Amino acid sequence: MNEAKEQFKNGDLQNTNAAIASAFKDKNTLYYLEIGEVQRLQGPLQIPNSTENLLLADRNVEQWSIDVSDKMKRSFFNTSAYVLSEGFSSTYDPKPYEISLLSQTLALNHISQGHWNDAMVEAKKMAQREKIIEQLIETKVAAVAKTQQDQQANFNTRAATSHIEDINGYPVNLLDDEETRSLKNSYQNPAAYYLSGFIHESQGEASLAAPGYRLAIELCPQVRFFKTSIAKLDSNIANQAKKNFADTLIIVDTGYMPKISPYRISQSIPVGASSRLVTLTFPVIERSTERYTPSMVQLGDKPANLELVASIDSMARRNLKDEMPGYVLRATTRALVSLAAQYAADQAAQQAANKNNRNNQNNNGTAAIIGAIASMVTGYGLQAINVTDVRHWSTLPAQTYMARMGLPIGPVQLRYVLPSGVMQTQTVNLVGGYNVVYIRMFRNRATVLTSNDPFALPQKHVVVPATLSNPVSVLPAVHETPQSAPTSTPTPAPAPVVPAEDSTSKPTGGSMDRAKETYDPPSLVDSIEQLFKQRDLV
Repeated sequence: MNEAKEQFKNGDLQNTNAAIASAFKDKNTLYYLEIGEVQRLQGPLQIPNSTENLLLADRNVEQWSIDVSDKMKRSFFNTSAYVLSEGFSSTYDPKPYEISLLSQTLALNHISQGHWNDAMVEAKKMAQREKIIEQLIETKVAAVAKTQQDQQANFNTRAATSHIEDINGYPVNLLDDEETRSLKNSYQNPAAYYLSGFIHESQGEASLAAPGYRLAIELCPQVRFFKTSIAKLDSNIANQAKKNFADTLIIVDTGYMPKISPYRISQSIPVGASSRLVTLTFPVIERSTERYTPSMVQLGDKPANLELVASIDSMARRNLKDEMPGYVLRATTRALVSLAAQYAADQAAQQAANKNNRNNQNNNGTAAIIGAIASMVTGYGLQAINVTDVRHWSTLPAQTYMARMGLPIGPVQLRYVLPSGVMQTQTVNLVGGYNVVYIRMFRNRATVLTSNDPFALPQKHVVVPATLSNPVSVLPAVHETPQSAPTSTPTPAPAPVVPAEDSTSKPTGGSMDRAKETYDPPSLVDSIEQLFKQRDLV
């Protein structure tokens, strides 16, 4: 996926789609997140396929939440075993902010298809899952604290630490910038909360809309229209039947998620009366690049006063910062245990060598082999420590901007400036009541998706009203003529539909290829045989 980053930034979604299919040998949760996001950005005709794949990811997330809830009811979940046993797995546990973004993305897909009730279900689901995430984070913090306390009582592991600041050379500044520090946590997304409130308001549910607006305000008090929305909520719902304008929420996503990479650091670890140098590996999130603040988005003759409402980039950094104590404690503890085992084996081998030296000079080779095997086995353990999971939902945007506007009903000219400085113009159709206009900006092109888009429906259900000017929602944006289907220059080829069997069975497995590139040791049995062959030759 890292290799496809440039293609994605250029809006080359067809090749990005192919890269996803190549990167994932098995379909796991992350596969469905990546493919679903790219498909929706290919335009309204791909929304049904995107929704299908995102719902498969959602099914896996639901199972994950059930499993986590079950574990938190068991006593062993708070023990050292939990912290020390985590590591790379073929399955993929979604990150907290990714769960929030999954609900938000599915809600936007449902709105594009005119399914506002389904979007409301996603809003409720997001709130339910956040309770589980909050409990999980609290449990992990307690587990790390208890594990470190246990390690202090053990002679072999008392030097273990959970503080990344104790690891010389790690770029802590990448996790501790001002924007990241300002976040309350890594999973509450103000944009998702506001969208939730907007969806509930559109359905006349004031009691459900108000909490979404209030939480958005709590997380982003500087956003002005958040406060206006809750102030006008009751009157808006009371006068819904009288509305003679299009109440429109503009959502603009920009930027790209920073790459997460394995970062290797040589660290001196005390063993016995001396110290040994080992290499530890931790995930590091790279510095942000290509941030873009939309300079102009206009509908008709009204400019959208866009405000930054969410930084997914910062949420990812906050998540890694929260997870780092577990990473550090796990790596340093495993290194200490492995080195202690090696030290004990070396001592035993030396004693055997001394004894054999007194009794039989010809057995020195055997003692040497015992010591070599002990060191080699420990080496395998230390290599395992150097495998770190750097997978993440890489096609997410870095920032989300929003604005809310009252606009005329019917076709409206949408104009916006891309990061390259090029201005695009196209027509979007707004209906009476509530609308959402979504824009995803790439370097030199963009995707536009609108609510209630007839072309976002499955093909067999497409009905094109003869009186509407249908919006362009493909790459790049062009002027649209009335009574015609969306066109593009060029339109990316549709992504393949997920086979039916994938929608009825729980996807398993995952891509281990990247991990194998960093950890592919020789066979242990072959290495031991080689040692004995060398002894026989001597």
